[in-house]
Amino acid sequence: MKCHVPGPNVKVLARTIHVLARFGDELYVESLADCILLRTLNAAESAYAMVKFNKNFFSYFNYNYYSGDDSEGLKCKISMKSALNTFKSPTHMDKQVENLEIKLDSETCKLIFQLKCKHGIVKTHYVSILDSKAMQAVYTKDLVPNRITSSQRIFTEALGNFQSSDDQVTLEVSTQSLLMRNYVDASVDLYKIIRTQVNIKPSEFESYVVGSDTTITFTLKEFRALLAFAEALSLPLQLHFEVTGKPAVFIVHNGSTFEAHFVLATSKPDTATQATSQTSSRVDKKRKENCNHFNENSAKKPHLDNEISNCLNEDSHLFSSIPEEAFCSERLLVNGSLPHIKDFVGQNIDSEDIPASPTSRIKIKSVFKRCFESTFDPKNLQRVILAENSDSE
Repeated sequence: MKCHVPGPNVKVLARTIHVLARFGDELYVESLADCILLRTLNAAESAYAMVKFNKNFFSYFNYNYYSGDDSEGLKCKISMKSALNTFKSPTHMDKQVENLEIKLDSETCKLIFQLKCKHGIVKTHYVSILDSKAMQAVYTKDLVPNRITSSQRIFTEALGNFQSSDDQVTLEVSTQSLLMRNYVDASVDLYKIIRTQVNIKPSEFESYVVGSDTTITFTLKEFRALLAFAEALSLPLQLHFEVTGKPAVFIVHNGSTFEAHFVLATSKPDTATQATSQTSSRVDKKRKENCNHFNENSAKKPHLDNEISNCLNEDSHLFSSIPEEAFCSERLLVNGSLPHIKDFVGQNIDSEDIPASPTSRIKIKSVFKRCFESTFDPKNLQRVILAENSDSE
């Protein structure tokens, strides 16, 4: 294989390598008669990406340059880290690189990337081939009942409301709306997390075809990566999916030059709305517990709570006091008997002759307490003048 990539298209190829690096650690390269395929797969085998560069993407293309067999092209696997070292800065690569040559060195089994930059600078990267095989994923995108075409901006703005710690997102799709919310496992305490939900109307999308109401859940890491790829190329995003458990296919293409497929696995139909239903049940259970706890406390001290509530209903003052009688129910009985009654046993004493108990009032401390004392005189305060008045008065 031998091909030349013009300067403007080098930037697209560089961004493709960077988005594929968000999916997997190994890059599969395959050259066919009319295109070159780049594929990768993550370690969990839950996300797959394939980018197809057509023949018109290159200024020169020969898929079997080093092979005598007309039907044999390049099939190899290289390290994704080595590919990233070749395309370090995709943002400014189109301004620096005039041409990129990709070829296979059959003697050393290395894939060569030769960057011809401005001012006669040539950078050559020799990437070792790890294996001579290709990878193919089986999925469908044409016969699915649900197809949505949208600008990546809509999904990007919707994800801006989600937390960075969210791992998965759930899409509830119906003919009336698309509901987007963060996925929460049923085993997680719902009082320690933030629930986010965004409702998008069908009129916001360029094309909205929903054959059956479906709920799918997939990972956010790869979803954010493909959205960034579509944003960098200013291209719309197509979403093709069936039912929960079947893969969801995201497509980004410009019509004739290249086409990218991002396939994300969806979770089984077990936890689509489980967290929402459990939220209300747990909240109701918590409210019942709080009500029962409040009722028990009220039954233990009814007299005290009534007196305190009466004090709170009165007009507030700077010095508020609680009547002494409010505490009688808790301190009258000592070991089941009235205190000090034994001093009057055997004596005929009328209740009118018993001296009244000294009254005391518990007052709230305040920083302005001294200002309300009757003996307070502000003229007696000792003040130190640090700066005299400038006026004669």
